[in-house]
Amino acid sequence: MFVELSYPLEEKGITYPDNPPTYFEEVERIERGATANTSMIHLFTHTGTHVDAPFHFCKEGWKLDEVPLEYFIFEHPVLVNREKNPMELFTLEDIEEINLEEVDLLMFRSGFARLREKDPATYRFLFPGISPELARFLREEVPSLRAIMLDFLSADPLVKGAKEGYLAHKWLLSKEFSQKRPIVIFEDVNLEPITSKKIKRVIAVPVRFKGLDGSPVSVVAEVE
Repeated sequence: MFVELSYPLEEKGITYPDNPPTYFEEVERIERGATANTSMIHLFTHTGTHVDAPFHFCKEGWKLDEVPLEYFIFEHPVLVNREKNPMELFTLEDIEEINLEEVDLLMFRSGFARLREKDPATYRFLFPGISPELARFLREEVPSLRAIMLDFLSADPLVKGAKEGYLAHKWLLSKEFSQKRPIVIFEDVNLEPITSKKIKRVIAVPVRFKGLDGSPVSVVAEVE
């Protein structure tokens, strides 16, 4: 069975604070005499369920179209299921009991997806994050890992991230912080449908915009 974990993109949907909104523009419509319906999409690259390519935080990092395809298909995903309070970080303690030997995707579920519609202000401004120590450990010490997936808006919490220089993002993506393979970041993912299921495979395929830093992603999990 397959379960969708990405949110449909919509006009004026949830965004990271101060990011430009999404809007759709009608180009042609059958009801006005056109042969077909066509539209224009105005979209910020880090809107909705999306992937951060290394170029997002590394000027010499892979651009979106340069990321190898295996970074979007995961045969050994693992869910890190830990309820988090506003602005609370995932830390090394949260993965102490997890076997990381073959894991290629860590899916960090904080429970914040439940607030996306119910309390959008908390979801947008007070989301959790990944500690710099955890990000460094994943990059340096877990060689099978290619990506992390988050059920909140950003790997770095809003205020602390800006104040400290977005250390989680840089530890995961930047060549200046590590010469080991980068770990791409999938953000704003709905992990609620798989909390009680056995996850067999995850596919998270972006639109491959050439030369860009990120893109919306369709995320599907195969579960038992």
